[in-house]
Amino acid sequence: MNEPQKAALGLQETLKPSLSVVPNTHNAPQNGHLRPRLTFDLGNRFLKWIDPNGEIQCIPSCIKECSKHEWKRVKQYPNSVLVEIDEKFFVIGELAQQLNGQPTFTKNKCELAEILVLAAIQPLHGQSVHIERLIVSIPNTLNEEDLTAIQKLANYPLAREFKRNGQYLVYTVAEVEIYDETQPAFKYARDQGFFLYPDTKNGIWDIGGGTSISRIYLPNGQPVFDAEIILPGTKSLAHLIAVELKEEFKLQYSPGLPAIMDAIARGDYLYGADKVDFSAIFEKVCAQWVESARSEIRSKWVAHLHELGEVLIVGGSAGIAAPLCQASGDRFKIAPDPQLFNLIAMANME
Repeated sequence: MNEPQKAALGLQETLKPSLSVVPNTHNAPQNGHLRPRLTFDLGNRFLKWIDPNGEIQCIPSCIKECSKHEWKRVKQYPNSVLVEIDEKFFVIGELAQQLNGQPTFTKNKCELAEILVLAAIQPLHGQSVHIERLIVSIPNTLNEEDLTAIQKLANYPLAREFKRNGQYLVYTVAEVEIYDETQPAFKYARDQGFFLYPDTKNGIWDIGGGTSISRIYLPNGQPVFDAEIILPGTKSLAHLIAVELKEEFKLQYSPGLPAIMDAIARGDYLYGADKVDFSAIFEKVCAQWVESARSEIRSKWVAHLHELGEVLIVGGSAGIAAPLCQASGDRFKIAPDPQLFNLIAMANME
């Protein structure tokens, strides 16, 4: 990312990292890196964050817990982070996928957040970092269990120790700011002029791996309570493809959902070492999936359609909604760089 892009994204907290005194905790070094904010996108398919140098990082959202014996053989790997904490050993990212780890979309990502967030915690230099604001979004902030799990990420005034890629680190988090997914995207889209009709209702549709969330907002950012739609994400699409793939190609095994979703993300629709082409299956199943989502949206939003300006589609799987965008006369439109749109939006929350 070049400097003009960074400036446009408003990543003040990472562009000007500063040294300060970490609060005097019982086990933290006195001098450390102060980060006014850390923006972390806890995705079901990809983990995304902004590092201390202002660069966007993106790795697969997958975790593998290793035994102490296994850990001795684990080596650093691209797009991966190795974590040692509380005498437990975790691989996060692409290497976890290669080692048949647990994709985040198979569980509640909020329950895994305490470990997954460690991939993003690092000082500019040295061994300690104090984070004033950790910014995270979750599907539904009214879910008390999920909210409680994320709030536990704040640990100040105590400090927590762990190793990240073999480096010993100590960190404190003073406050965790938690937003509903789609809320930062709406605010950023509104403030940046993405909506042609900003004085009326507009919507955000976030299509991710675990969930597909649609919400309508009033111009002031207030969500419309009876217009919230939470549906399965592309995990359900991959499951349908897996069933058809096994049947059509007479496979002796059930195709893995992560590999199918990776092939969809790449756009080549090739599965496994044999490069089985499932593009025809994808087109058929995707059309059904999109039509089902469109029907649900029409049904739930019927009372608001006459006042609805536009719907901006974000998330790593936004591209599958392209046919719907064409059919809507561009009232539904895909955001630029939809995979990173939520992260950029959260980074601009005041």
